[in-house]
This record gives sequence, structure tokens and C-alpha cells, in this order.
Amino acid sequence: MSRPIQSNFNQHFLLPPALTDWISAGDPVWFIKDFVEALDLDALGFSQHKPSLDGRSYYPNDMLLRVWLYGWMERIRSPRRLEKACMRDIGFVFLTCNHHPDHNTLWRFFNNNKKPLKSLFKQVVLVACRAKLIGFVLHALDGTKITAASSRAKAWHQKQLEEQLKQIDAIINEYVLSVESAAESEESGYAMPETMQNALARKQQIAEALSALEQAKTQTLHPNEPDARMMKHNNGAIVLSYNAQIVVDERSDLIVAAEVSNKANDYGQLVPMVEQVVENVGQSAAETVADAGYCSGEQLEAAERKHLPVLVNLHSNSPEGGEFRKENFAYDADKDVYICPLGKELRYQRTKIAGKKKQEISVRSYRCYERECPRKAECSSDPKGRTILRMPHNGAIERQRKKQQEPMKKQALFKRKAIVEHVFGIIKQIDGLRRFTVRGLDGVMAQWALVCTAVNLRKLYAFWAAGALVLRA
Repeated sequence: MSRPIQSNFNQHFLLPPALTDWISAGDPVWFIKDFVEALDLDALGFSQHKPSLDGRSYYPNDMLLRVWLYGWMERIRSPRRLEKACMRDIGFVFLTCNHHPDHNTLWRFFNNNKKPLKSLFKQVVLVACRAKLIGFVLHALDGTKITAASSRAKAWHQKQLEEQLKQIDAIINEYVLSVESAAESEESGYAMPETMQNALARKQQIAEALSALEQAKTQTLHPNEPDARMMKHNNGAIVLSYNAQIVVDERSDLIVAAEVSNKANDYGQLVPMVEQVVENVGQSAAETVADAGYCSGEQLEAAERKHLPVLVNLHSNSPEGGEFRKENFAYDADKDVYICPLGKELRYQRTKIAGKKKQEISVRSYRCYERECPRKAECSSDPKGRTILRMPHNGAIERQRKKQQEPMKKQALFKRKAIVEHVFGIIKQIDGLRRFTVRGLDGVMAQWALVCTAVNLRKLYAFWAAGALVLRA
């Protein structure tokens, strides 16, 4: 006859149980323990403890790192929640050997080790590379906007500040007129009203805020988080954000490069991200694919110059459609002419300077002089004939377009979404990181490195549990 298993809260143990008795053999905490023990924390730059004057004991870096890594793997990111977990969760109790670091101690560890946490991400990638888990056939690059910790509501907005400045100037002008009127009537004892004093102080504050906006070259700036910028998200919202970047390996699904920028677009991120892959693992993939947001002739040319193989979806640069799109006009470098789809030549016309002073570029213009072309109306509405502008880096774009005609390259570009975009889904939807909780580029990079490290550690744990990964000290 079966009997229920009763809960006996007065149960005593003949021998005291060991912490290891409560943890199963394949539990992730063993992996975290082995992984941290294999690290050289001093070489990674983790801060050294400064002895206290009263000789109090302290929590070592390896214990606090185990808490942070296991916490982010388990999607527990708040120092207060980590503190609570160290008292209640058997995994954390095991990793701390039943010690209980408080949230202030955990926060100081994070705050004092932002750069080492970024180095730790690279170390995780290097561990995977040494285990030959990373493939170098195809990598995919992409970025996502993540909201900053500071609110847009309390940011400085140039248009609002200029409007407020006009209102204050009106108050000051009114005051000046009243002073002049009092002087003419020989009134004495006229004191500056409090409202006027406040207006002058407010004008000074606004002038300083506008100066800060000008120096930062932006129209919106938060005084407590000057690194954040206004960015448009996929849902159409424009909020203070950062641009988080990753490169993902097709074979292992591991993140092999991670960075955070305050640039609203991705144009300048292609080469730096591929170079970070080389820095992390010693080489780039046979191809790194990216979407049209990374389409920059300057970046494509730099990638060629540095022998970094990339495939980037290209924009259609011509407003005309169909057969007479700009990309269908072939450039003949020997003759220095463009050849239209009908075989006619567009000859060099002139060179003009475009762009701002610090970013001026020479643009070459080529014009069609075929007055009797039977399909002129389809090609251009300009009565003088079709004009093609050649930018300095058009050659790199043309070579990229030719490269993408190969069937294997087209297939690689088609795989981009499947390789990288689901990782953002994991980070934002499953892990719940939709907003940074620290301010400044150093802080958000540390948090981004932590979440990318946690994603990689989950995958490495699966390899470790299957015996495909051995951690060495």
C-alpha cells in the first residue's frame, strides 16, 4: 500500500549534508564553476581588492563573477534580485558556498569592472574557437536599437529650448522698457523683480544647454546621459537609445563580436565589426553578410583594402525603374564612360564638389548626348539627356554587385536573417533586455557584453554537457 511522502520540518541529519549533494551532476552551475576557475581574472583586468583599515573580510572577484554570469544565464540581472537569489536559490547558494553578498557589493563589482566584462566576452569567444566550435564559412552582422536608461521627457530638445529662449527674451525686453519708462518719469527705488532674476538665470541655463547640443552635434541631449541619441525603433517610436551590434557564426550560432554605438545608422559599422571578429578569433569568415543598412561605398572599399570578404545588400540608387536603373549602366574605366543598356555611351561632363566642408567629395558627372534615342522618355525626363553621377566609392559598389551575381553569394545573402535576427529575438523577447539600466557608453557596453556572454554560455554549456568542450585553466 502506497503512502504519501510527508514533509518533516523537524528532520535532523546524522551527518551534515554537503552542498554538492543538492546539485545534480549535469547542472549548469558546475559549468559556471569550471569556466570561472579556468579564467585568469587578473590578466583580464578585474579590479583588485583594497585592504580595509578595519581588516574586514571581502568577497573575491571569482565568487562575484560566478553570481553575475549564472544570474544573466538565468535571466536574473538586477543586483537586488541577485542578492535575494543568493539566499534562496540552491544554484547561487552552491556558487557562493552559502555566502550572501548584498546588492551594493554586487553593484560595485559591476561598476568597477566594465572594461574587464567586455574582455570576458572575448575570452568566451576564444574558448569556443580553441574548441573548434566556431565555423569560418559564414558570419552575419546586424544591429538593433535598445532604449537608454534616461527618459526622453527630461532631455534637452533644441527646438523647445529655442522657443523658451524667445519667451525669456520677450520678458527681458518688457523689463527693459519698464526701466526706461521709470527713468523718464524720474521714479526712484526701482528694484529688479524676482521674476526678472529667474528669467536671467533661466536664460543662462538655456544658453549652456544649447551650447552643449552644438558641441555634441545633435538636436536632443540628456544632461545625465550625454552619450545617448534619439533613434527610430522598428515600431516607429523615436526615443533615446543606443545601437547594439553583433556578429553571429552560422555553424555554432555563437556571437563572435559585440559592440555598442551611439550612431543612429549602421553605415560605419561594417569594417569595425569584422575587424573585431579578427581580433577575437584571429581571422574573419570566408564571407560576412549584412543588410542594406551597412551599404556604404566607403566601408566596402575599406573592406577590400583590408582583405575582409563581405556581402552587403545594395540599395537601388536610381529613382528610375525597370531596365534603365543606374545599376544597369556599366562603367568602362578604360574609356571613362558609362554604357547604357542600349549600348550608347555617356561621356564625362564635369566634376563638382558636394557635401559639407569637412566631408566634401568629388562627384563626376556623365551625360548622354543621344538626341534621337527612341527610348529617351523611358530613360529620363531631363530634356538635356540622362545624367549619371559617379561617387568616389562607386567602384567598390560595382564590384560588390558583380560579386553578388554568383549563385553561392546570393544564397549566403539569403541566409542572413536566419543566422542573426533570432539572436536579437532571444535577447529582447526571452531575456527581456529592451532597455539598458546603466548610463553612458561604458556602462551599456558592459551590459551588452554580459547579455551576449550569457547567450554564448548557454550554448557552450550544451557543448560542455555533451562532452564536446573541455575547459582548461
